[in-house]
Amino acid sequence: MALALAQSRIDRSFAPVAAPRARRGRAAARASAAGELSATPGRAARDRDDVVRVDRGLGRRDALVAMTMSASALAMREREAKAEEMMAEVDRASADAIEAPAAVEVKRTLATKRVESETLAYEFEYPIEAESGKPISWAVSRERETYSSAEPMSPNARQRIVYELLSFKGPLTTVVTVSNVPPALEGKDKSEWTARQVANAVLADKATGRVASGQRVSLAEVDNAKKQTMENGDTHYYYEYISQGSPNLREPEATTFRHSYGVTVERGGYLYTLSSSAPEIYWDELSRGFDESVRSFRLTKPTRKYREPGNEGLGISLPFQ
Repeated sequence: MALALAQSRIDRSFAPVAAPRARRGRAAARASAAGELSATPGRAARDRDDVVRVDRGLGRRDALVAMTMSASALAMREREAKAEEMMAEVDRASADAIEAPAAVEVKRTLATKRVESETLAYEFEYPIEAESGKPISWAVSRERETYSSAEPMSPNARQRIVYELLSFKGPLTTVVTVSNVPPALEGKDKSEWTARQVANAVLADKATGRVASGQRVSLAEVDNAKKQTMENGDTHYYYEYISQGSPNLREPEATTFRHSYGVTVERGGYLYTLSSSAPEIYWDELSRGFDESVRSFRLTKPTRKYREPGNEGLGISLPFQ
């Protein structure tokens, strides 16, 4: 108890000295804090200026970078847009090419006239205008009702003209002939005949040229030949040939050439042939019309007026026929 009272007296004796020291420490602390507080606004301002300067510097660089990137992006977008547009045009062109068929030149129809023979049972059409539209003036030079009454084309009298058209301006010719089967085709099965064999046999049979052996030969050169079976079962032999012609007003030279289309059809052991011919200089004007003419040739169904070649009889037409 006495010890505690003694310590209390000592503490009170030192209290007046400690209090001023404590106050001075607190004041110094407050002054230091105040100094620090007063120094903070200037430092903060300087820091803000530095940040602003940095920010401004970075802003200009960023702006330049952004502008450069924007220009590049814009150019890239423009290129992409152009590429897409070009691809779209290509797609549209491809679609149009697929959807729209290729334009086909449509040639006008040539004016024609028809020939029909009931006694020999054939028909065909022939052109009365050229490719340019110029009219062709044809004249019927021969027309025979029967094979026996027709003029032969060669001394052997096998091939005979039953119908003939002439245009003197060319001269152009369209001829229908009838003949029995030529020697070159005799003994061969008809199913084995080729278009070139038939063409050469028909052309040789109406020619007057002969070789040393006496065999008749054609003076014409067959360019194209093909055969076609029609709906009625007849086989048509189509061919194109060139032969030597005679001098004319347009071609006074000694050596001239004629261009021709022909078609041959067999019936009852006889060959029916239609051929159209023109000088070579007129061929471009006339080839389409002549081609359409030979393709129109048909052997029609025989009627009571039909006269079979080689077996015409008297050919008397009765009132009830």
